[in-house]
Amino acid sequence: MMKNTIKNMVGALLMAGTVAAGCVPEAEPIVNEAPRINYPMTEESITATVGQPVDFKVEIVAGDRLNCGWYVNGVLEASTASFTYVFDEPGDYEVRFEARNGSGSSSRTYKVSVSDKLEMYLSCADMLKIEDGTTIERVQDDFLKVTAVVVAGAGVKHSWTVTDAGGTQVATSDQAYFDTFQLTDITTYTVAYSGSNTVGEYKLTFKVKVNDKPLNVEFSVPEGNASATEGQEFRIETDVISGADGLKHSWSLDGEEVSQAEDFVHTFDASGTHTISYTGVNAKNETVEASWTVEVASAGTLLDDFEGTIKSWWTLGENDPGISVEDNPDKSGINTSDKVLIDKVNGSGGTSGYFTLKTNMISAESGINVSEFTGIRFKIYLGNNKYYPRMDIGGTKYTPVTAPQFAGEWEILEYRFDFNFDPAKNIIFRLMLDEDGKNISGSDPDTNTRTVYIDDIEFLP
Repeated sequence: MMKNTIKNMVGALLMAGTVAAGCVPEAEPIVNEAPRINYPMTEESITATVGQPVDFKVEIVAGDRLNCGWYVNGVLEASTASFTYVFDEPGDYEVRFEARNGSGSSSRTYKVSVSDKLEMYLSCADMLKIEDGTTIERVQDDFLKVTAVVVAGAGVKHSWTVTDAGGTQVATSDQAYFDTFQLTDITTYTVAYSGSNTVGEYKLTFKVKVNDKPLNVEFSVPEGNASATEGQEFRIETDVISGADGLKHSWSLDGEEVSQAEDFVHTFDASGTHTISYTGVNAKNETVEASWTVEVASAGTLLDDFEGTIKSWWTLGENDPGISVEDNPDKSGINTSDKVLIDKVNGSGGTSGYFTLKTNMISAESGINVSEFTGIRFKIYLGNNKYYPRMDIGGTKYTPVTAPQFAGEWEILEYRFDFNFDPAKNIIFRLMLDEDGKNISGSDPDTNTRTVYIDDIEFLP
């Protein structure tokens, strides 16, 4: 009975056309609510100044799925109901709000007139703001670095003027960042600044006191170990780099003050080990101290200092190009001679550089009896080389008493033997050997220039 009733009802509906066979009712179209906006800013003409924040606001009363936007001169700046804008340049602006959806839109335009202003300050590295009449301190030879910071204002023109203590103008600039003036003098400078645009001027004057750099003294002989020879003048010269005002020098030898001169000059009358100390104190009570341990060698008999022509007892042509006398490559250290002997080997093969002292000729030409001596000492400049110089006597190669230091400066090498020299045996200077006594190959300006200089060759008893 129930089945027939339902069947009859469906049939009736189909006959009436209320439901189509195989279809469902269509959905109703979605309709947005049109925007309704309240504009609390009633004045459509607004005035502002450069750098001033201006608040813009609307109230959305009704409307769904809204697209909102604030436009400044046609450029979208925000998509919210309110926003704040800062105008960086003077002029006339158009600020427009618009809200829209599929059912309508609402908009309003504001005219904004922005006038210029001037707000700024000066800043340097050690203070955020420089006040009028401020004195800042700097160190000699620094550059004065100050910047004019424009907080608000357009088209600012900058002008810097620096005068010395006597009122003479010594520097100017028209840039916001002033960093071109070097403080070369120990004095007080006056700096005047002016920044201006169409609506105003900012002026400020401050002083810069220039202090001397901290005391800095350099020495002709590096601190540490040094060498001297009995009976010869030993000198340490000072070079005051900075802090010289009121500087007083004090030199001590073996703990006792011996000089207050600028340089230390002394002739040791005996061999041995000595200590030299230096103290320098300037007007600001800044102190520099230094010390040296000086090994004083006993005096030998000078054979040759190479200040004239090469003596006949030297063999010249054993290398290519051989040995010759040339200018001293470094007169800043222990050897201030004008001329020295150079031993140079061309090419890049094994560097067996050497030259020979013909001992049988020395006695007749100089009166020196070589058989009275058991050692040789000379100054050597190895430069950019790592050679281990040898003495070759009778086919045996001997090393120096102390190994070469390779400090890039003149040094002293001393050779001692357990026999007296034999006038019948030549002495060969082999200056270009490796530590194991073999040749060194190659040529390089930084590590192997294949050039060695020597000077002041002495016989030692």
